[in-house]
Amino acid sequence: MPDSPPSPRDTVSARGPVPGHARRAAGLALLLGASLAQAEQAVPGDVVHQFAPAAGFMAGVHEGPTRFGELLRLGDFGTGALSPTDGEVIILDGVVWHAAVDGELRRLPADARTSFATLKRFVPDRRLTLPAVADFSAFAKALDARLGSRNHFHAVRIDGRFQHMKLRSVPRQKPPYPNMRALLAQQQVYEAKDVTGTLVGFRFPSYVAGVIIPGWHFHFVDADRKLGGHVLDLRANPLTAQLDSSRALSLVLPDDPLFNAAPIDEAQTAPAAAGPDNPTSSPPTPSPARQKP
Repeated sequence: MPDSPPSPRDTVSARGPVPGHARRAAGLALLLGASLAQAEQAVPGDVVHQFAPAAGFMAGVHEGPTRFGELLRLGDFGTGALSPTDGEVIILDGVVWHAAVDGELRRLPADARTSFATLKRFVPDRRLTLPAVADFSAFAKALDARLGSRNHFHAVRIDGRFQHMKLRSVPRQKPPYPNMRALLAQQQVYEAKDVTGTLVGFRFPSYVAGVIIPGWHFHFVDADRKLGGHVLDLRANPLTAQLDSSRALSLVLPDDPLFNAAPIDEAQTAPAAAGPDNPTSSPPTPSPARQKP
């Protein structure tokens, strides 16, 4: 199906209008191992920011030093985790929401910290018309068929009514922190029917495994801001998706003793089949607790 033409906002970034040639040049950048300040200054324009690599989270790094108030300098749309890991985090319209283990939403304060987050300044490039879908697999295939290149980094926002939504969250973690497989063994699953709300999601190609979890990853908040979580399955009538595609990625490594000591090299990097719903088959050693001074 044809997509709508680009929005007039396509060439606007957090820093104001960006000329087309500058936007294309910025899209070629890959900033790795930067600090928060470096990420803010070095790559203007249309950038996805990753705070802590996925491999660290899978290895059991469930604490981090970065405040959400600091992250919001770089984006208004994203997903992530609390520090220590507790529930699911959704960033939408510059507001950070926390879904507790039962899915109940609350707004997080600016000084709440994260161990792992993905976000960007959301400016849609295109609108995609999606057919009715019976499950998450059909939903992902419908999106993939309309993306264009699967080698870029894609953010998707979908506001609509969903016939069925299956979500999950996890309880607050305590040291010694578990790896991904052990964490998901504790997940709580809950469902909603005929619910209106917003999907916040990303798709990353397999070549960034270890930095960001490849494939589609969606979180959800309902319109009343009472229910949210990580999306496991859904069913919906035709939907309209807003697509924001990027060619630039920044990775910020935590300046943190727990991250520095984590056995990340011993963990397998995260292949496409080893996202949040399919953890790696050989779990690494759990990460130790943070050492108190």
